[in-house]
Amino acid sequence: MKLAVPSVGEGGLDAQRSAHFGHADCFTILNIENGAVALDGTIANPPHEEGGCMRPVGILADAGIDAIVAVGMGMRPMQGFAAAGITVLHDAESPTVGAAAERVAAGQLEAMGPEHACHH
Repeated sequence: MKLAVPSVGEGGLDAQRSAHFGHADCFTILNIENGAVALDGTIANPPHEEGGCMRPVGILADAGIDAIVAVGMGMRPMQGFAAAGITVLHDAESPTVGAAAERVAAGQLEAMGPEHACHH
């Protein structure tokens, strides 16, 4: 699985996870295979004004991402990720990218539903 985690700063396993994926500084990209997490790099997140919350959907789809971890997101990007075949996993607890990735690798996160949608 190729996973994207919205990140603060320059990203990486020790980076703080961004609570708002549309305003994240970047996305840390990880490969998860057989329960092991491996860092694959980062992808810059363009300013929110350049396409809003839908811009990351296209960028991550073009990068071959299978899943993204988020605290919440609006219905438009949630539907956009679904249309692109990217699973949105809900995690409101993990403080760092690495902690979120470990929860994904352990199968501890569920797909985000409309009840987690932001209304802004």
